[in-house]
Amino acid sequence: MTDTKKVNNQKINWSIIQQRQKRRVSETSLSDIRYRKQQLVTFQLMLEENQTELLNTLYEDLGKPPEEAYASEIAVLLQEIDFLKRKLNQWQRTKKKHHVRLSSVSKTSIQHHPYGSVLVISPWNYPLHLALLPAIGAMAAGNSCFIKPSEYAPATANLIARLVEQYFSPDNLMVVTGDASVASELLELPWDFIFFTGSKKVGSIVHKAAAARQIPIVLELGGKNPCIVDETNLTPTVVQRIIWGKFLNAGQTCIAPDTVYIHESVYTEFLQLATDQIKAFYGTQPIHHSRFGRIVHDKQVEKLKDYLEQGKIYYGGQVDTANRFIEPTLLTNIPVDSSILREEIFGPILPVIPYTDLTTLVHQLKDYPDPLAVYVFSKDRETSQFLKRELRSGAFSLNQVILHAVSSHSPFGGVGASGFGRYHGMASLDTFSYLRMDYENVLPFNSQKQYPPYQTNDLNLLRKWRRWLF
Repeated sequence: MTDTKKVNNQKINWSIIQQRQKRRVSETSLSDIRYRKQQLVTFQLMLEENQTELLNTLYEDLGKPPEEAYASEIAVLLQEIDFLKRKLNQWQRTKKKHHVRLSSVSKTSIQHHPYGSVLVISPWNYPLHLALLPAIGAMAAGNSCFIKPSEYAPATANLIARLVEQYFSPDNLMVVTGDASVASELLELPWDFIFFTGSKKVGSIVHKAAAARQIPIVLELGGKNPCIVDETNLTPTVVQRIIWGKFLNAGQTCIAPDTVYIHESVYTEFLQLATDQIKAFYGTQPIHHSRFGRIVHDKQVEKLKDYLEQGKIYYGGQVDTANRFIEPTLLTNIPVDSSILREEIFGPILPVIPYTDLTTLVHQLKDYPDPLAVYVFSKDRETSQFLKRELRSGAFSLNQVILHAVSSHSPFGGVGASGFGRYHGMASLDTFSYLRMDYENVLPFNSQKQYPPYQTNDLNLLRKWRRWLF
């Protein structure tokens, strides 16, 4: 009984804060870009003044080395803040037009308006980056936010909550920690917008809750991102890029190259180059290497251990369950009905599969759900254009991995099973705003032909003068 009362009181508090956030948004002038920029500056100060503590919590939750954590979490956020501060005045400017026709002269203006109070639900694999980047975009667009970080990265979640409370008013930004039951309670509130990053399973639940209340939503999900390497472009540099992208954050990256499809003529060479590159990055005993991360929780370790049994381990395969460690592994000879070929791996296991005919491979990949990204390494323009045309994905990256997703200049998001909606830079302003069109008729003339009753010849007149009337 006590627990129920506590939850109910918590919901009341959340609701009160949410209403204050909505009121704050409605009372802040759209032209006050300085207010939004000040929120961005506050984000910047929070990150810069607490870098050491943030890096420590990322290491505690995921074993992230500081260089990797800074580059993939903190630096990305700071870059986004810098970009938004530079561009916000230009993007928020009202777009005005005059429309002259025989029947009317009108003035229209179009402007981005913030939705109100936004709920951001974030995952554990990049617990700082993926919690704050959507919130930064939402607040740059004039909204206020609640953030529900993942309970599977508790050190980072608790630190974010403490820092946000220290740097922001709840009327602007609020962090709520807890497990899935807390997220369920939050989803019962009347949000103006929801932004979710995570698994397809949970994304479906969030989508259903949003649809029941007609709440606009963005879903950033996952996918099996294929990496296709043809016979024209196998080099040590290519392999270095793929191995880096795959094993970044111990493979726990939604845009990691999930599976490599390599032309059979260079299959053996790729495996040897990949083995050499893993050793160059992490040594021969990665478990003792301070620059290789850990799996987030025991359940994921067990799932990855099962994947290791679905093929032949060409290199790696060492598991230390107690330390949540999975060695960077190359897996070959995988039966076509194996679950690892259809499920997102989300760990440091790289299936390497030879192919003979590109068209056959494309037909096979089309049977899989749409991924967040397709990676292609080829010097043949016809090959790259064919794959770009035939394979549907949130992004298509030629001769590089991962880096397309860290640019503030480029929208990021999925398609189909990998999600919908875009953010980063200008895309965030578009996503977290609705476009309102203000219309004013400035011509006093009032044509009676506009109104019933219509005459016999009116339809012919409409057909004749359509181009000048509308």
